[in-house]
Amino acid sequence: MTFAEAVARFTAQLRENSAAPRPDFLFETVDQMRESKMLQRAFDQAQLDLGLVTPSEMQRLNSAVQVDHATAHRVIRYPQYV
Repeated sequence: MTFAEAVARFTAQLRENSAAPRPDFLFETVDQMRESKMLQRAFDQAQLDLGLVTPSEMQRLNSAVQVDHATAHRVIRYPQYV
């Protein structure tokens, strides 16, 4: 399956049910990992194309590190650095 075919498949799936689950990220070989990553990217692209998520929401959902922006601005001043 190509990326374009995967995007078309996920777009149709998400039009029917906007809460459709993400494809599973399961693999045993490198080729299966590549296929799984491609499907994840295609699913993300379909969500963006349909306007189900914004780019910033997509970045937050896919980020390995979750940042609380309400408290991320705090600066701690240590005497040796002031």
